[in-house]
Amino acid sequence: MNKIIGRSTFLSLLFFGENILDIITPWHISVDFINELIIVKKRNYYLIGVDKKTIPLRNIRTISLDEHLFGANIFFKVYGGNNTVKCLSKKKAREIYNACLTKTGSKKGINLT
Repeated sequence: MNKIIGRSTFLSLLFFGENILDIITPWHISVDFINELIIVKKRNYYLIGVDKKTIPLRNIRTISLDEHLFGANIFFKVYGGNNTVKCLSKKKAREIYNACLTKTGSKKGINLT
């Protein structure tokens, strides 16, 4: 398991998206365990570019999983800010959540400074 890739689902975005444009601009998440990075991408509302955030696994302080009827949200609290990936499938969200907890719980993933 070197990489996990997830994407927002249509049904979850339809019911739990912040606005109607979220359906055509879903969230994408990629967790790379070799480089120890989480990459969150979302097309902006002008449909021209992509907003991209890169989070090193060693900087994660808290990971929260919020499941709802048709999907789940993952909330990352990192040094210097927060990030949320919304409306993933429950199965993929649990997989990402458990993998990130395992990786950040090891001695290699914790930044004590």
